[in-house]
Amino acid sequence: MSTTNQDPELAQIEADISQAIDFCADGEDRRAAVLLDKCNQKLRLLSVGANRLEALSLWALSLGVSEEWEQALLKYEQILSIDPANEDALWQSAQIILRQLENPQSARTLLAERLLPINRLPEYVDALRECEAALGIERDKSEA
Repeated sequence: MSTTNQDPELAQIEADISQAIDFCADGEDRRAAVLLDKCNQKLRLLSVGANRLEALSLWALSLGVSEEWEQALLKYEQILSIDPANEDALWQSAQIILRQLENPQSARTLLAERLLPINRLPEYVDALRECEAALGIERDKSEA
């Protein structure tokens, strides 16, 4: 997420989430959890304001750092209810569904029907192939 033209409060929350990620990397999970909880409390209020999409995106990120995958996915779904073509929300949702919730069929549908029509980035195509491999779907050699 870019802090360009971003509300100062959201920029601070983004910095705090980055700090929490550093705490996690250093094994300071308790400090990270306290900081993320504070961020989530602020984001709860900001998610109904003028910067709703940005707040929801940061909230989803924060929940992901906390490994609260279902809650993060719900935030991405809220973003998509406002902006159905939000590429980042679609990509993050696909990754959560595939890797954390281990549901390759749903991830495949999301990738094939919603994300790849917007952008055919190599990582999106690779994720689709990962889904298909997990489902035992053989690809034509001509599609490779």
